Amino acid sequence: MDLVPQRLLDNQAAKEREASVGLQRDEDDISLCEDAELPDGDLSAEEKIFLEEFPRLKQDLEVNIRKLRALADHMDTIHKTFTKTNIVANSVTVFSGVMSVLGLALAPVTAGGSLVLSAAGQSLGTAAGVTSIMTSAWEHFHNKKARAQASSLVPTLDQEVRVAGGKEASYVMAASQIAYNCGSTIRDVKKNIRAFRTARAHPHLAKAAKRLLTTGQVSARRSRQVQKAFEGTTLVMTKNARMLGGAMATFSLGQDLAALWKDWKQLQEGARTESAEELRSQAGKLERKLAKLTQLHENLQQKKKGHVRKAMQEGSCLHGGKRALTRNRMEELPFIG
Repeated sequence: MDLVPQRLLDNQAAKEREASVGLQRDEDDISLCEDAELPDGDLSAEEKIFLEEFPRLKQDLEVNIRKLRALADHMDTIHKTFTKTNIVANSVTVFSGVMSVLGLALAPVTAGGSLVLSAAGQSLGTAAGVTSIMTSAWEHFHNKKARAQASSLVPTLDQEVRVAGGKEASYVMAASQIAYNCGSTIRDVKKNIRAFRTARAHPHLAKAAKRLLTTGQVSARRSRQVQKAFEGTTLVMTKNARMLGGAMATFSLGQDLAALWKDWKQLQEGARTESAEELRSQAGKLERKLAKLTQLHENLQQKKKGHVRKAMQEGSCLHGGKRALTRNRMEELPFIG
């Protein structure tokens, strides 16, 4: 004998079928509600505009963030390249400083060697100075161009671009100083070359110059000849003048070594610039702004969906969905054009 009558089983199965059909009908109605155009509820005009404009605004912010970070990376790459160039230039400057000190120190010992070292030191030092100034100027103009592009993305950077533009005057002054130094170096090198040729052609004058530097015991006539032949070179400098020149050359050498160490350390640390870090900071601000706007958009969407659920509970949406369903089915009839 069955524990549950077959009639009860049949009734339960019928109820389950009816419940399933009712649930499917409710799901269809909810789907129709979601597809139907619904009112925005309590959203203000500004909130409605924000919801419509958010996709475009989000895309613009994401593009600007990528551009700012790309510009920052480009500025760091340029700075790293120019830092390497500065390291080479400063190395040459240090080498030229050593040669200049040696040229002063060897003047009483070897006339020819002193002249060669002095001429080479001046030439290399001037060339390194020109390279350093040109490198700094090129980096400045590259950064200025990059910051001008960034200012079109972030208006607050425009003021900083104008402030950075004030450095151009210092580069003009530095270029003028370099031009003067080049002219002076050319004149000094010519004097050293002429003195070197004279020392080779007239060994007695070179010997007299050595005695003048060491003992100072030469005749007045020979002293005048030495002064005329080696004018403007280390061979006619007094002892005090050589000591002062050596002290200044040593001090300059120390500064060059410090600059070389600074550039080397900066290169080892990644050679990042303040301008690039500022662009990354601006990109970070835009990212935080985008995150806030995204959160606001999600909140407004939840607010809109809450009104939809409220309308469904009141039945207005469901009735609208049924009317939409009836209208769609009527349009499928062959006599509805």
